Amino acid sequence: MGSTDYYQVTVKARELAAVAMMAAELPQWTTWSIFERFQREIAQKRVEKEIVPYLVRTKDRFFNSLIVLVFEPDNFEFESLADTVAKLPRAYNSAAERMGFLTIEGGSLVVLDGQHRLSALRGVVTAGPELSGKYVDAVVDDELSVLFIPHESFEKTRRIFNKVNRYAKPTSPTDNIITSEDDGSAIVTRWLVEESPPLGLADPQPPLNALDGTGEPLVEWRQQTLRPDSRKFTTLSALYQMTQIILAAEGITGFDEKHMVNRPKDRRLERAYTLTANWWHEVLANFTPYRRGIQNPSNLSSYRAYQSAYSLLFRPIGQIVFMHALAGAVGLGRSLEEALELAEDQGWSASDSLFIGTVVYANGHMATSDFAIKLAGTLGTYLLAGDLMTDEAVEQLHQDLVEAKGEPQFKLPR
Repeated sequence: MGSTDYYQVTVKARELAAVAMMAAELPQWTTWSIFERFQREIAQKRVEKEIVPYLVRTKDRFFNSLIVLVFEPDNFEFESLADTVAKLPRAYNSAAERMGFLTIEGGSLVVLDGQHRLSALRGVVTAGPELSGKYVDAVVDDELSVLFIPHESFEKTRRIFNKVNRYAKPTSPTDNIITSEDDGSAIVTRWLVEESPPLGLADPQPPLNALDGTGEPLVEWRQQTLRPDSRKFTTLSALYQMTQIILAAEGITGFDEKHMVNRPKDRRLERAYTLTANWWHEVLANFTPYRRGIQNPSNLSSYRAYQSAYSLLFRPIGQIVFMHALAGAVGLGRSLEEALELAEDQGWSASDSLFIGTVVYANGHMATSDFAIKLAGTLGTYLLAGDLMTDEAVEQLHQDLVEAKGEPQFKLPR
């Protein structure tokens, strides 16, 4: 491709793990300048917590091609079938020139793209009895696709590394929610907006499968944010986070792909969906602003306006905050129905000074950090169930708000 020759080869996992290396393992690495160090440092935690479990526990495991740099070999030779096999049929000649055997002797095989995958393969190949997984013994015989590229110069090698990583756009969080078949929270989130209940269930019906008045789903799945004039109720990525909050409130944790490599059993998915859908049905039945917003999507943009009474709760970040608040109140012993009734009497405007400095900036924009969201969520829990919180918890909330808002005289409302 362009000026670069490359060779596409299949290599068994055990063989690649034995002969390939990371750039940092080259003897020359410590003497090279920063301009010659063309590879990033490896994130070992990601290897151990994500990639190795994926390999040893997943039947449908698959990697894209690794790119391996052939650095200063003693011998690098390709022999085509056309040169080694006599009397090939004429129709095979053209293809045979491009097929054959690649011989590499000496030098170093440096992984240019795929060092985390290589580290994971090493971990599986050299695994002791402490590594458990149904496919731990099968991985070593997996046939991997590898692209071998001869090293010509550091400039060219760095350029290839840079472009391979720059143009390899990762999937977005929304893409992952839509496509994952192993993340239990993502699967449940999708089911909440489907036309009918999953797994042959008769109920509960998907609570958020309404349309926005233009024939489009009321939940925005193309973007991770909502425009001010959007007729959408929330985003799929926000709904995913709310699903996790609801499941945690119901005692179901670690239901995502980071904690559970393989798809949960249908029985667990059914329970998770039922709990989450019922929770949403109760929210929509007992919280008037949400019910009216979904029934009249054309009004959603006005509900979201900065000065509107419930504007915080019609913004995706604010909805995540609200779900934290509800879950906190339920965890303290308040029923969900009662918490929702109390919520209607509270001020939930994004312009309310109470929330400025927590999840809302002074300019009206939303903060997205976990700390800001959880702080505002705890504040919401206080508004719904402050009488059930311990004095210590209330004092800690007060101190956190004073610091976050930068107002030493701030006092919590009664």
